[in-house]
Amino acid sequence: MPKEERIVCIGCPLGCSVRLTIDDKGEVIEVADNKCKEGKNYVIEEYKNPVRVLVATVLTRDSSHPLLPVRTNRPIVKGMLRQGMKELAQVKVKPPLRAGQSIITNLLGTGADVIATSDLLN
Repeated sequence: MPKEERIVCIGCPLGCSVRLTIDDKGEVIEVADNKCKEGKNYVIEEYKNPVRVLVATVLTRDSSHPLLPVRTNRPIVKGMLRQGMKELAQVKVKPPLRAGQSIITNLLGTGADVIATSDLLN
């Protein structure tokens, strides 16, 4: 018996609530209520493999700036975000660091690096 699921598309400012019909094997058999082709592609990918950029802060050894904002340089699987946050909680960086500089390479084997999004200078 096919089931239906709704996903809000963020591909454009319209924010369509797109309806997916999924068969017993988990395959998308119909997409409806999207107003553009990009929306259709977005919700299918969001259903099959949701990914997000991990944005967080890490501790520093600099008392004047105790936290450094960081993010992954590419999206990772949504289900790995919590594990990624636990990994970042173990990190403590020291200056000097520049925005864009890698803090962790290949986070959790995802191929994504965690990079500084701000300078941390002496």
